[in-house]
Order: sequence, then C-alpha cells, then structure tokens
Amino acid sequence: MAFDFSKLSAGGTIGRIIDPARLFDALPDKADGYGYLRAVQKDVLDAWSTRRAERDIVVKTNTGGGKTIVGLLMLQCCLNEKTGPALYLSPTPDLAKRVRAEARNLGIATVDDPESSKFLRGEAICVTTMNVLINGKTRFGLTVPGSRHQPVMVGSVVVDDAHAALAMTDENTRLRIPRGHATYTPLVKLFEDDLKAQSPHQLMDIHDQDPSAVLAVPFWAWQDKHEAVLQILHPERSSPAFEWSWPLISDILPWCHAVVTADEIEIMPPCPPIEKIPSFAQARRRIYLTATLADDSVLVTHFDADKDSIATSIFPDSAADLGDRLILAPEELNPDISHDEVRALAASVAQNRNVVVLVPSKRQAAKWASEAALTVSKADEISAAVERLTAGHVGLVVIINRYDGIDLPDEACRLLIIDNLPLAYGGFERREALALRDTEAMVTRQLQRLEQGMGRGVRSRDDRCAILLLGPRLTQLLARPEIADRLSEATRAQLDLSRRVARNLEGTDAAGLRAVITQVIDDDRGFRLASREALINVSYSPASVSATATHLRAAYNSAVGHRASEAAARAKAAVGAARDGGDAPLAGWLGETHAAYLNAVDTVAAQQALTEAALLNNAVLRPRAGIEYHRISPPSPQAYQASAYLTDRYASGHDLIVGLDALIDDIDWDRTRTDAAEAALADLGAHLGFSAQQPERYFGIGSDVLWAAGNRTYLVIEAKTGAQAPRIWKKDINQLSGSVNWCQREYGNDAIIIPVLVHPTHTVEHSGTPPQNTRIINEPKLKAFKYAIRRFARAIGHDDKYLTPTGVEPQLAALDLGVSALIATYTQLAYREPASA
Repeated sequence: MAFDFSKLSAGGTIGRIIDPARLFDALPDKADGYGYLRAVQKDVLDAWSTRRAERDIVVKTNTGGGKTIVGLLMLQCCLNEKTGPALYLSPTPDLAKRVRAEARNLGIATVDDPESSKFLRGEAICVTTMNVLINGKTRFGLTVPGSRHQPVMVGSVVVDDAHAALAMTDENTRLRIPRGHATYTPLVKLFEDDLKAQSPHQLMDIHDQDPSAVLAVPFWAWQDKHEAVLQILHPERSSPAFEWSWPLISDILPWCHAVVTADEIEIMPPCPPIEKIPSFAQARRRIYLTATLADDSVLVTHFDADKDSIATSIFPDSAADLGDRLILAPEELNPDISHDEVRALAASVAQNRNVVVLVPSKRQAAKWASEAALTVSKADEISAAVERLTAGHVGLVVIINRYDGIDLPDEACRLLIIDNLPLAYGGFERREALALRDTEAMVTRQLQRLEQGMGRGVRSRDDRCAILLLGPRLTQLLARPEIADRLSEATRAQLDLSRRVARNLEGTDAAGLRAVITQVIDDDRGFRLASREALINVSYSPASVSATATHLRAAYNSAVGHRASEAAARAKAAVGAARDGGDAPLAGWLGETHAAYLNAVDTVAAQQALTEAALLNNAVLRPRAGIEYHRISPPSPQAYQASAYLTDRYASGHDLIVGLDALIDDIDWDRTRTDAAEAALADLGAHLGFSAQQPERYFGIGSDVLWAAGNRTYLVIEAKTGAQAPRIWKKDINQLSGSVNWCQREYGNDAIIIPVLVHPTHTVEHSGTPPQNTRIINEPKLKAFKYAIRRFARAIGHDDKYLTPTGVEPQLAALDLGVSALIATYTQLAYREPASA
C-alpha cells in the first residue's frame, strides 16, 4: 500500500502565501519548463507586492515578457489574502483560452463562468474577456434598475492588454442605430432643422446615403429634446440593436453626444459609464498589464483610475527583453519604391516563410488580392488564420483592421507589413480625426496603434521579425523628430538601429531591401548582435498622465452625480490644461465638451464658450448664431508664398517629399474618406503658394475648398471624390453654381471665379447646367496632377531648393503649377451630354 505523503502537508500553507515570487516556487503542480521565474517577472512581482493595496496599478513589460504568469500569480496572491473574487480579463476569447492553459501549467485553478461557485467563493480565478464584462446584459450585473443579474462584487481584477480593453470599452458603451432601424428616421426628423443649421450640404449627403457624411447633433438641441429622444428610443430597448448598450446609457442620455451618418446614428457618453459595472468600478484592486501603453491618461478617462497610482507604473529594471526587430519604411529609403514592388518582394518571401500584412480597410486589402493566400477580417476568421500560421507555412496572410489582440510568434510571422494606419470609421472618430488632424493628441494615438501593430510579430526574447511600414502618412509620422518620447524605450532603441541601417540603404531598390530582410529572417548573427547591443541599458519610460484626462473624467463624474456647475468647471479646466500645454486645436476641441456641460447651467455662456472654442478649432459645432465668415487673404506672389509656407512647415527637403506624398495620397476616389480629400485639397493649395480655406466646413457657407490665386482670381472647388456615377448629377452642378454665386457676392463682381469640380468623369447629365467655364479634375487629370506634385516635391526637396523663391519658381513653371497653366493642364472643360443621351 502506497504511503500517503499528503498527511505530512502543513494543511494549506501554500494557500496562505501572499508573496507572488514565493508562491511560484511553492506551487506543486507546475508543468515542465516552469522551474524559475524570469528576472523581469520577479522584478515586477516584487514591486507589486509592496504596493498591492493601491487600487489602480499599471504593470509594463515588453511583449513576451511573461505578463500572463505575472497576472495569474498576482490574482492568486489576492485570493490567498482573501481579496477576492479574482477576475482576469483578456482581449479575445482565444487569448483567454491561452491564459487558462497557462494557469493549468502553473497549477492554478481557473473557471470561465462568472456565475461559478468556485469563482464566487474565491477558490478559482475567473478568466474571461472584456466584452463579457462590459455590456448592457453583463452576467456580472449592473447598478441599474431592472438588471437581470445581481452585481458580483469582485475583489481583484487584472486587465491584460489594457490598450485593447480601452477600445472595447469605447465600443461597448455606445449605442449604434442602423439606418434601417425603426428609430433612425424619426430621430433624424426630430433634429432635421438643427442638423441643417450646422451644414445643409452634409445633411443632403446623409439623405443621399453618402458614406462619408457626418453631422453632430448640437448639444443644446440634444439636451432640449432628450425627453423626445427617450420616447422614440425607449420602446426599442429590448431590440437586438439596443439591448447590449441601452442599459448603460439610458439614464445619462442628456449628457450623451450624438452623431448622424448615412449608415447609422451613434450615441455615446463623454466617458465610458464604468460606474454602472460594480464588478470593476468597486473592485479593491485593479491591475492593468500592458506592453505598449505610452499614454496612461486613457486609463483615467475610461476606467476612472486613480491618477497618482497610474502615474507611477511598475516595470522591470531593464527593458532589454524584447525580440529582434528591424523596422524599415521603404518610401523613406527610396521614395520611388512602388507599392507594386513591395508586394512582389513580400510574395517572394512568402514562398517559403509566413508573411502577415495588416491593413486598415477592405479597400487596402484589395491591393494585395493577387499575392494573398488568405484575407481575413472577422474575429473567427482571424483566429483560424492565426492558428494556421502558428501550425505551419501558409504564405502571405492579409488581416483587416486588427492591430492588437493577436500573437504571431516565431515562424508564424517572419515578415510583418503594416500597410497604412487604421482609419476612423465611426462618426465620432471621423469628427475627431478631422478636428485633431496632425495635432499632438492625434499623433500620440496613431503611434499607439502603430506600436501595437509592430508588436504582433515578435512575441518573445528569442523571436525575430522584419517589419515594413508602408503608406505616405505612416512614413511621414515615423519621420517626425518629436515622436521618440511617445514610444516605448525598447521600440525607440530598435528604431534608432533601424535608422542606422536605413542610412546605409538610402536610395536602395527593392532587391537591396529584399536582401536585408532575408538576413533578418535567416537569423544573421551580425544583425542579432547589433540588435542585442541596441537594447543594452534600455529602460522603461515613466508613466504619462495628462491633466486634461483627469479633468475630463472628473467633469463626467460630476455631471452624472447631478453637479452640473462642477462638471462645467472641471471641463473648463481641461480646456485650460490643453491650452497651457501648447495644443490649441485640442483646447478648442475640448471647448465643445466644456460648452455642452455649461449649457445645463447657462445657455448663453455655453454659446459664448463654443464661439471661443471655434477660434481655436474650426471643426467644432457652429454656435446658434453661426460663425462670421472671414474672407481669405490675397496671396503674395506664388513662389514667395509657397517658399514661405514650405519653409515654415518642413525641416528638410526629405520631410517635404514625404509630406507632399502623404498629402496627395489623401486625394483619392474613396467614398469613405471625402473629408480627408477636402482637407488635403485645401492644404495642397497652401503648398502651391495659394491662400486656401474650407468655407463650407468651417463657416457653413460656400464651397468645399477655395483657393485665392492672386489678381482677384479664385478657384471655387467642389470635391466629389466619393462619386461613383458615370456622369455628374444635376444636384452636384447646382451645388457648384451656388458656391460660385456665394463667392461672387462675397468677393465682388470684379472677382475672376473659376468653377472646379473634382469628379471621376467630366460629363454632366443633360438636365444640369454647369456654371460658365466649369472645369473638371477627372480621373486622368487627377492622376497627372498628382504625378506633377510628386515631381515638384522631389525637385524642390533636392538640395533644399524650397527654402528660396528662386528655387521654387522654376519648378512651378516647368510643371505647369501656376494658376493658368494648372487649369489648362490638369482640368478639363465640363461636357454637358445632349438631352437624347
């Protein structure tokens, strides 16, 4: 008979260990290979152990640094300390499954059911996803009347991949009402006059189902009519479109923002109503695990985290435990390397190795159709693709709009290509992207997504991956000198190494690029040595928490706590903090939020606050009284004005080339990005030495774009880059006519007005009568125009010729970019089809 050694056990001693490193050593059922903690794991566990009583703690380790084991040990110690139940939140079901597998390897008990008695008694950690916790039907329960589940009081929570959790929280706390839903049309009708006052053109585009059109419902109209909104929406509270989000926003409806697009109406609170989910909001300990969260401010706005604790992150002494990455932007090495050449390069690599391409849209994915073995976009498709990549050779796989929440270790991905940054698809994001275009706040967010994406291909210290970054906007972003302090120290070090490589590759062709990538993929010893040396002595960056975030969350908390005056005061403080930080566009954007809170206290003061906000950022809502139109300033001689503008804008000729490439890339026949095209057309006018503005967007009158070319000459430009019809419809011509008439009234009868329509075709339907001498930039003309701009950029960027008017003027003339030659060369006279057509 076998001797029962369990009789000699101390009777639950292990269950009383609250030091995580000691607990790891004592766990009796660990699988082979789990003999010791890594140094980085012990560093953070020891640091957490001394601060465990703090409510909000951020733990930062590089990808592959063993965050999962760290999180599980922390939660098990919390259970041993009787600070349970304990909850582990993963970004996706697949990753939650991996966490449970890791727990089994450690001998730690887990469940996946929030109603499990083992979880509720503190005998096992519940491992699930953020989506399961944060929704209007959550099984964890809500603090709202009629919640079908009694709230589960959780003691300790770990949020893994905190950056992904933030995006999910945003999405799960907004109500999306599709165009076909019964409440869409009544809501649009309710606010018809208010929307029309903001922009008649945009409202017409929404009615015409233009996918790029977006209008915000003015906050004063929303607050005045919120009871009518409730009457429309309440009967649908149990419908599939409503049931997952309505319980979270229904009783804070007056404070919500609403935007209308051709596809849907979005309703979203100023901050996620995390207070309604007590399992998270009232947890005694909340631990956020992240590899790439450079700006910790969002933890304050989204999770109401304590700013002082967040400001002191926990991280290892060294950040050198990252795998080897070479990060190159082909267009930065050689602006003449084409997308076709990069695709051919990737296809050749994919013959023997797995190549993964991350793209922001189906439109971008279509460019890879002939090279892709697989293109995926839905969650289950992505999971299946990742499993196939991990299991063996697949080839080239394109993943649409997923920059986080996937692991591609080792041979699953040896070449990672990020082809353009993610686009803003929702109405709120599109408004914000337009308002904060190229601002510090937007650059930080873009870099955050980029760093998340770059982390997909290297998942451990011994992993390696070559990374290519494509797209003019992405190349331009990476070239900005001030971005360094917004990336992690390890990524910054690897970028520095990559730039040293790039300097030696400058001017190389696709074949030269392929050779260097092959060295990385084949584990070249020299590259590995250089990579490891680059990471020596690299440490983690200190946390960053902005004052604006603290004030914005406090404003929201005051508003839902029925303290409107206090909410307005805190929102005003957020505006002041942005202004003090030197970010005037952000201050103006936040001024709209301040005005919305203030409207509940003083409607007159709210309109004044909005007017002041518009002076800092003309993308905010227009006040009730409108915004007085400011006439465009006449330009100085074209070459002088162009040189002055370009000198102020760009630090080098290389930056100018990359910047102009990014600009003209935005002027494309894309139905979803017409706002970007209009902004780029205005910006292009300034680059060419004209005075330029967007009157309709910023003043509610006039054309999409206006260029003043000097000598009383004005180009009135209507951009229809989203048009797909084989001819120009009468309504578009009427819009152009109205803009011409407006310009004539505004600038006088002696003004020389050139009507210009940007449209795929130059043929006008017979019922439309274009203004006299209407010119069209159609597909062939736009292609030629963009080619000329590229040549112009390279000519004046070479030897920094752009710094003087004498360097710019000959190129303007040679490439037909003076106003008369531009019209003659890059536009075509409109053709009105005969009535019999």
